[in-house]
Amino acid sequence: MKKAKISVCIASFNGAKYIKEQLESILSQLKPDDEVIISDDGSSDETLNIIKKLSDKRIRIFKHEKNQQLKKKYLSSFYFSSYNFENAIKHATGDIVYLSDQDDKWDKDRISKTLPYLEKYDFLMCNYAIMNMNGVITNEKYLQSNPIGKTLFWNLWKIPFRGCCMSFRREALFKALPFPKNCINHDIWIGLILVHKGYKCKFVDIPLHYYRSHTTNVSSVVGKSPNPLWFKIAYRLRFLYQVITF
Repeated sequence: MKKAKISVCIASFNGAKYIKEQLESILSQLKPDDEVIISDDGSSDETLNIIKKLSDKRIRIFKHEKNQQLKKKYLSSFYFSSYNFENAIKHATGDIVYLSDQDDKWDKDRISKTLPYLEKYDFLMCNYAIMNMNGVITNEKYLQSNPIGKTLFWNLWKIPFRGCCMSFRREALFKALPFPKNCINHDIWIGLILVHKGYKCKFVDIPLHYYRSHTTNVSSVVGKSPNPLWFKIAYRLRFLYQVITF
């Protein structure tokens, strides 16, 4: 798929501290006709100025209007992030779409080592390393085996999907749109619905993504979830209902 156009979708919000490093790690791998779609949720820091100073024509910025009603919900930042990502995805024009967080970093060979798999598979997720807020690697290979199951119930139980490590053939990804009402995690929704619909998924065991663990992560992939049991059960039941009625 050497000629395939690539879109990288980023949902940004007050990401000034790390977004330049992330964008540089992505842009160095893209062709002249590829694109980075950034949907911004009303950043009040220097995020947008930093992006614009890169002066890269491959970057396209879109503003997203938050649904303020979501502020009333438990862990509202998850909802805001999900619909911000949906806005970015809707503006993507590439044949292949990668999702990216604003505060992580890509391995220099991420695209070259994942793109060939998308000739055979509909979507994939790569392994990842953990780094601290200073960029120091603290875990070189986080996942020891493929966490993604073949059934809806396995994936609801394990919740294995990490959007920042995922890429898709366009025709598969857009089958997950529009996101359902009250979608709390965009990556969980996309992964669940595509597996349920029978799309083929590949797990790439090589760590090709550096997840930055810090105090302002919207979602932490390290350690035990701090969410109460009632919430874990409730959002799994909601996802189950959303998937089977989609």
